[in-house]
Amino acid sequence: MNALQRIAVILGYEWRRALAKKWLLALIFLALAFQTLLFIVFSQFPRMLLTEEVKKTMWAVGLLSGQSLFVHLIAILVAGGSMSEEYEQGTADVLLSKPITKVEYMAGKFLGGFLLLSFVEVITTITGVILAYGFFGVQRDIHFVPLIFVAVVYSMLLFFSLTFMFSEVLRRSTLAMMISFGIFMVSQIVGTYLLYLHNITHEQFYINVSQLLPTWSAMSLPTSLAANMMPLPTGGFISTPIGDVTLAATIVAIYAAIFVILTYVRFVRSDVTKRAA
Repeated sequence: MNALQRIAVILGYEWRRALAKKWLLALIFLALAFQTLLFIVFSQFPRMLLTEEVKKTMWAVGLLSGQSLFVHLIAILVAGGSMSEEYEQGTADVLLSKPITKVEYMAGKFLGGFLLLSFVEVITTITGVILAYGFFGVQRDIHFVPLIFVAVVYSMLLFFSLTFMFSEVLRRSTLAMMISFGIFMVSQIVGTYLLYLHNITHEQFYINVSQLLPTWSAMSLPTSLAANMMPLPTGGFISTPIGDVTLAATIVAIYAAIFVILTYVRFVRSDVTKRAA
């Protein structure tokens, strides 16, 4: 086998490993249930809140409303065990004893987990569009769905890379997930507080600082892109802040690159695989 075939083997193995976990399937089901419940609730809104214009773009709510939490939570859970579980179960020694390089092994693990996330997003995106048509009729600007889908998938790269790094560095699945989720929550809280300070003082400094937080770029990128292409439903249907698309995409790329490089350095410099105690 050549390098690409070996990476593909590890990629397939990563899919089977992740999909064998019931919590992942349960979380996917929960995300779909949340989407459905959201549309049921919105369908009961009075006409003054849910105008005909808003109804025509409710597919955007289906795509963007859940991405602020569920997509990043799923990314954290998938990446958290990607590298570390192999040490905890003692299978890293077996896998790396095969005719495969560390770079191929890490690439297969990373791409396998990230493509699995992309597949999950395909399911939630299709579900959101179907629910929008089912509850609110013919939709407008539906041709923007693929672009927003790509933006959501790209935004997941940040917390997936962060947790993937912790999974290798710490070699403890639960610890990697907890730290990443803690960073997500703290970043979200601090960002909200900084936005509150900006609203009071009107100081640009607070906005500039909030944009450096990982949650700002990861959560605002899809919404910002959608807002640039089409009028989004107003009235609190989509609460994620809107910002500069290029800046958000750049910050995601910088964070992801740093995390991947740190993971690579840590992995290739580990001469002997170590089982978690």
